[in-house]
Amino acid sequence: MLWQIPQYVIITAGEIMFSITGLEFSYSQAPISMKSVLQACWLLTTAFGNLLVIIIELIQNFNEESSKFFLYCGVMVLDMIIFAFMAMRYKYVNPHREDDDSIAENKNGGIDNKAFDKE
Repeated sequence: MLWQIPQYVIITAGEIMFSITGLEFSYSQAPISMKSVLQACWLLTTAFGNLLVIIIELIQNFNEESSKFFLYCGVMVLDMIIFAFMAMRYKYVNPHREDDDSIAENKNGGIDNKAFDKE
């Protein structure tokens, strides 16, 4: 059982680093009115991942444990490919622009006219 301690330490450290950077990225890239919605969507992805694991475990049509691990590996590779294509097409939002939006929001009584000017 002691052999599991290093594995749990590495998984925990990776999860902490991934969660913090992912939440910070989604928070800094979201518009002011959508920050809490994006935080909820981040947590929702974890819920969907857990639901996927539950569904795979309920099916139980694997003769060997290694087949199930290869399925999880394949799903993870597919997810990496999808995220790689999404990352290549992503347009970075300057987080310093938030200050300008909050000033415009306060001057216009809660309405940001800059968002309508871009269209």
